[in-house]
Amino acid sequence: CIIVLALSSICFFIIYPLLLYVRESKRKRTAQRELTREKELLSLSLEKSNIYAWKYIEKTNAFICDKEFFEHLDMPFRAFTLQEMAEAIHPEDRVDVLNTFYHVKNQPDSKTHTQCRCNFNGKGYIWYELRYVNPTEAMAETASIIGLITNVQHFKDKEEELMRAKDLAIEAELKQSFLANMSHEIRTPLNAIVGFSNLLVSEDDLPDEEKADFINTINTNCELLLKLINDILELSRIESGNMTFSYSTCNLNNWVDSMYLTHSLLIPKEIEFIKEVPDAAFFINTDVNLLTNAIKHTSCGSIRFGYTLKGDHVHFYVSDTGKGIPKEEQRMIFERFYKQDEFVQGTGLGLSISMVIAEKLGGKISVASEIGKGSRFTFLLPYHNESEEFFSAG
Repeated sequence: CIIVLALSSICFFIIYPLLLYVRESKRKRTAQRELTREKELLSLSLEKSNIYAWKYIEKTNAFICDKEFFEHLDMPFRAFTLQEMAEAIHPEDRVDVLNTFYHVKNQPDSKTHTQCRCNFNGKGYIWYELRYVNPTEAMAETASIIGLITNVQHFKDKEEELMRAKDLAIEAELKQSFLANMSHEIRTPLNAIVGFSNLLVSEDDLPDEEKADFINTINTNCELLLKLINDILELSRIESGNMTFSYSTCNLNNWVDSMYLTHSLLIPKEIEFIKEVPDAAFFINTDVNLLTNAIKHTSCGSIRFGYTLKGDHVHFYVSDTGKGIPKEEQRMIFERFYKQDEFVQGTGLGLSISMVIAEKLGGKISVASEIGKGSRFTFLLPYHNESEEFFSAG
């Protein structure tokens, strides 16, 4: 009985591990088949989709990509070092991509994605989307970072095509609006010119005083029409690129003095015209229409006109104590043909032209205004102390 029990125990300790081994082998074969199946399905899903897997191995400082990625690039299979990978990225995108890479590398279980232009085979830059994952502890033994790289050049081309189409549509709409506004603005003074001219011709018994008023109205509208045409031609010349900017040395204080004397004749007697300039002269762009706008909208109080140097920019300003501009209209005033008051004489192009000129010269125009207290327009331009030069529109 003891012998039978001993033999049974021996058989159990031999057969049971064997059964466990057979069962574990069967489970591993099943798992391997499932893994193979999943890999084939993944390869099938990624086939022709321009999506490729990659991994970064910190121990060897190497990026390893699928062989299909190199077939896509028409180049032999190879590993990239981190330095080579960085050099393949477009210089404008390189810092952002590397910052993202190191962020994921130093943050366990983190993941993100970014888009950049890469040139792996020397045939030109192509847009790719890079997806990064800091792998789990179980996978960290084989790679420091894993991810996907996707060729998104087709989507970028479509996006650029759509943006061009959108820009063309906006441009067409702006042209239509521009022509409609221009037609209206030209017709208004023309109607006055034609109407009062006909009255002068057809009415023989008009008093001399009334004739003088008619002639004055005709002259005023002729000047307005000429100003409108000149503004339109100037705006067209700027936007077509035919306006050139030449360098010349100019004493800004002398120029401000000249502007002050010229516009003093246009300022009503009840308005105080104040000039403010620093002791030392600087150099700045001169072609702005801000004074004219300040004069139109200020009926009493003062107009303050001058410039200051702040850092590497010259701030040329015109402030008034006029009626002010509502906050919701402060962006609109730089649009073509926009006039806050339709009954005030003018073309509505002065500020639009000033803004375009400022942008062409690397500067900008800003406005600060409060209803009932007035407005302050500031024209910022870069100041080049070392050259003592300014840009002037020509």
